[in-house]
Amino acid sequence: MLRASLHETGQELHPRVIAEGCGTCGVPAGNDIRALVDACVMRDFDEYPDARVRAELRLGRDTADRIVMVAANFEMMNRLLDAVGVPVSATTTGLATEMGLVIPDHLQP
Repeated sequence: MLRASLHETGQELHPRVIAEGCGTCGVPAGNDIRALVDACVMRDFDEYPDARVRAELRLGRDTADRIVMVAANFEMMNRLLDAVGVPVSATTTGLATEMGLVIPDHLQP
């Protein structure tokens, strides 16, 4: 979805940058979004306040709220799916490869 929305606006997504955590992925305010998501997922209580303020200043409070809600929802789904051992969909293996991620053997499609 992210790739499609960027394509519609004439931008390009660089997903490997998202996984590596450096550089720009092509998403406007991507570094601010990534910092807030990372602080949420990693439960980094030292980084969260600063990341939250940066996201609010750049994107607004409502958008910062949505970022946190989406990150929390995905984190909950990931933990649940890992806990029950649901394999990764074969349709996403190409994206995982493009991002430089390795799908663990027990989650291979």
